[in-house]
Amino acid sequence: MRNPLPTAVFCLAALLLQAQGTWDIKDPGADKAAKCGECLAVLMGKPKEVQFGLYADENKDIWFVLNYPEFFDMMFKRGGDGIAVDVVPRSLYACGDAPPRQTSFHKGDLLKPVYLADLKRTRKESPVGAAWKVGRLPATKGDYELNLVILRDRYVCYYSSFYDLARYRWDLLNMGLYMDTLTYGNVSDTTRSSGASSILRRKAMHFTIPFEKNKSEYSSADLRPMYDSLRLTDFTIKRIDIEAYSSVEGPETRNLELQQKRAQSIVGALQSFQTPDIRTTVKASENWVEFLRDVLLTSQADLATLPKPEIKKRLLDKRTADQLEPILAHHRKALVTLELTRKDGLAGLSEEQVIRQFEQAIADKNVAKARDLQNTVFERIMDEELPSAFLQKLDVPVQREFAGLLNSRVAFRWFEDPRDALEAYNALLDLKRLLPGDAHVNYNLCAIRFRAWLQGAAITVDPAEFKREIEALRGMGIAEPLVKRMLINHHIIMAEAHMAAGDFAMKDESMKYIHRNYKSIPMSNTDYLSLAQYFASYANYDKAIDVVEPLVATVDADEDLLFYYLNLTIIDPEKTKTAPYRGILLNALNKNKPRYCGLFDAFGKGITFQLLDDPVLFKTYCESCE
Repeated sequence: MRNPLPTAVFCLAALLLQAQGTWDIKDPGADKAAKCGECLAVLMGKPKEVQFGLYADENKDIWFVLNYPEFFDMMFKRGGDGIAVDVVPRSLYACGDAPPRQTSFHKGDLLKPVYLADLKRTRKESPVGAAWKVGRLPATKGDYELNLVILRDRYVCYYSSFYDLARYRWDLLNMGLYMDTLTYGNVSDTTRSSGASSILRRKAMHFTIPFEKNKSEYSSADLRPMYDSLRLTDFTIKRIDIEAYSSVEGPETRNLELQQKRAQSIVGALQSFQTPDIRTTVKASENWVEFLRDVLLTSQADLATLPKPEIKKRLLDKRTADQLEPILAHHRKALVTLELTRKDGLAGLSEEQVIRQFEQAIADKNVAKARDLQNTVFERIMDEELPSAFLQKLDVPVQREFAGLLNSRVAFRWFEDPRDALEAYNALLDLKRLLPGDAHVNYNLCAIRFRAWLQGAAITVDPAEFKREIEALRGMGIAEPLVKRMLINHHIIMAEAHMAAGDFAMKDESMKYIHRNYKSIPMSNTDYLSLAQYFASYANYDKAIDVVEPLVATVDADEDLLFYYLNLTIIDPEKTKTAPYRGILLNALNKNKPRYCGLFDAFGKGITFQLLDDPVLFKTYCESCE
């Protein structure tokens, strides 16, 4: 989902060389501080919550949108104050010798300015504030973007492009739910995406296999020590994900073919240890991110500044390659993720046998046996071997001794279909009456209450009282990081309430609490991405960058985090010209070339094609994408 309100993110220095004769717009020249001082002070001093942008509707009318309409009167006060729109075509950015240069205060087709009187006459309410008509889209061929020119007394005082950034207000940190599970204690795995397939008796293991130079075949004997050391005999490998990396010397096509062959030989060796087929995904790429980082610490540091073809040419020199072999050797490796499931001790039981044994376990009040059987059913539902409705055939009495089974069932049904929080909430309330002080039931009740609160379910939530209920979980034995995670989520919701009330100060206090405390709790990649997008939704871009930046400088960086970091930072030419950032760009290109190239599509499809004003990005794009 894209935020419908574009955000002004960089103010280009207008090169006012051809101002005279362009409509009635004037060049402030050397008097810019005097002519534009008041306008620029307003723009620089506006709260970060105030955001504006341009869009063209289905009738080709162009509108200036402002989320806080009262700010309009601060920006435009006199008859000569107004807006002009620069319609910039993608065709300006065809790959050639250099990116286009702005030779005046516009790049493309500058539309006739619209001044205060006409702006007031065309004002209309907008879903995100208010909108003012500022022009009509001319006939265009291909993609285009709209840049904003703000005029004060007909002088050009501000020129802005816009970029598209995914921002979400309501994504909470994943709290998980306590369940009675045989494998991992009681808490569901919060390091994976939500859904039934991410819970119960599943775990992921990550390890690295170094590649010897020129070796491509791996046998079961090569991997047996690793297999035994990981104690995998109690588990079945459900899935293998391999990211295989070669060092950067040599032809790229040969490197990729070699890495694919190495990765497939690993899969084959692991498959030899079990009968069930293993689902696999393999990606192969050259390890540019670590090369550009590590080469800076060698006598060949100048390589980091060269284009990829020139680097490969230099590495053809045996002396240079031998000198760099100690670092290149560390770049040849496979990053392997195994998704495991514990072997089913009840395998072979028919549906009727499972039902009969469950009924007998309940009759005998053998809760451990009943839990094993229920978990087996959960597992089979996850693997689509049983329909979800099969759970209804396992009748659990609403009694204190079986509350754990009932709690697990409520949690499982929630993970299967989280759309109806009220049903799960009411079921947990019934369990709380059976076990008023049970830590797991109370934790789950708080977690589901968050979702019911967001869904607008028919429950009453007093924020202060709810916060006290969360804090009371400490006294029930819930670990501090889990309590703090819930308190962060409480502040996420309260920040929106303060924002709606126009209380920016209290909203900022909630933001500060979230930023201070998130580093003290375990976080998954999904959590980091959610939190960064949340900060960005309030224009706290520095905080969003702070969340993801430490996680993206490695070759195994999560793809979604990597691309979100690029979304947040790629507009900064001071970053893009550095060797470490270039390594991050190449890592993104290696991980997903279409996604990388799509960053430079027009606003609404990508970030913005005007990123190609940056010579570094222009060169990389034209080398790799065109």
